[in-house]
Amino acid sequence: MRNLTVYALFAVTTILLASPAWSQATWEGPTGVFLNPLALTVPNGTWQASAHYLNLQPAGALTTFGVTYGADSRWEIGATYTSLAVGGGQDAVLLHTKYVVLPFKGDWPQVAVGAIVRDPSGGDATEDFHAVATKVFPGSTPVIASLTVRNTNGLGSGLFGKASSRTTELGGFLGIQATPKIIVGVEYYEQPTVSPWQDIAVRYIAGPHTFIDAGYARLNAAFDNQIAIGLTQQW
Repeated sequence: MRNLTVYALFAVTTILLASPAWSQATWEGPTGVFLNPLALTVPNGTWQASAHYLNLQPAGALTTFGVTYGADSRWEIGATYTSLAVGGGQDAVLLHTKYVVLPFKGDWPQVAVGAIVRDPSGGDATEDFHAVATKVFPGSTPVIASLTVRNTNGLGSGLFGKASSRTTELGGFLGIQATPKIIVGVEYYEQPTVSPWQDIAVRYIAGPHTFIDAGYARLNAAFDNQIAIGLTQQW
């Protein structure tokens, strides 16, 4: 009986981890929430297109467009274009990749490593290297928890240039699948030299491969509280 129970929990959690609802694009492109990547990848052979808009009034706005491909069951690669209409900010082309090094097994979280390289117009390139552990707790209301450790030399994730030295920052996400179509969560995302970025995020599962995100963010004291929206389509 115990072995049957363990197998059932494993099967349920594996289904949840494989669900496209959990594996969508961050604003920079890797599979995740708004800010943090998750230790999940786009399904093998699947293309994913995404667009995000973040209102940074009174300073301007951030718009991104990205595409990601599931190269196999553990590996994704992609590219994103970011346009920042804020004084001192830079548009950029981002290349990103992520690989699952420890798939879900038993009580252990799934673990992935990844990298983001940003090539801004008129500025120095910046790079992030991250490791992320993600675990789904199954139940009538599934819970997902994730922790990210990243090494970066980008100011504001590269939006505001290159830092003088690399630093190691933490991030995390805690969410629940409140209904079969709605996921709600909170994020924390440390940045060099400034206060951590934070948000409350809601994901609506509009269809089997179409997802809409909305968020209320606090990125910088110089901006008002920000509203963000995102759209992801897989095929």
